[in-house]
Amino acid sequence: MGTSTESLEFELLPYKHTPKKELPTAGLKGEVGHFGSVTVERCPLHRPLAKGMDTARLSGPAFPETVFRGKRRSGQPSLFKAELTLDGRNAELRFNAKALKRDDRVLRIAYDGREYVYSSEGLGKANVLQREGVRISVALGRQIPPADLARAGTATGPVDAVDLAIAIVLEEVDTDVLTLTGAALSSPFALMQHFSDRTD
Repeated sequence: MGTSTESLEFELLPYKHTPKKELPTAGLKGEVGHFGSVTVERCPLHRPLAKGMDTARLSGPAFPETVFRGKRRSGQPSLFKAELTLDGRNAELRFNAKALKRDDRVLRIAYDGREYVYSSEGLGKANVLQREGVRISVALGRQIPPADLARAGTATGPVDAVDLAIAIVLEEVDTDVLTLTGAALSSPFALMQHFSDRTD
């Protein structure tokens, strides 16, 4: 896997695919510098057999197959009951849902000897993935008619395909709880999750 030591800018475009005899998919696609094409997909339909869980899957020739699974919320997987795997290997996820300070409301990810911190600068603002020497920021980009928005990404430091895969797959995950406003809006959902978890 290669690395990029210069600043790298990329754009991810929303897409929807609705084949006649298969489940529809939606997500993001783009070209990420010399790493090439990447796709993140999820099924926008509620599937009762999935027991309230949802999955976002990232693929691309230069990227590890990356799968994020979590409780479904707003048509996406969320940070509740979350799991992240890269090429079939589990990452460790830690998130303190009770934290009151913005700096403490982060998702900590440990994978293959690396320690990442994933945070949000606020609802509608950039999401940032960082590890020592590497920073990847993804914000809302230009409008795509009729009512969608692209994502504009910037990566700095010796970034590689693993770093990018984690940052990009999280763009198809509901991470609103990383902000205090999002957490407040999510609290009825969190209460429902608490009771549904007790009945599982």
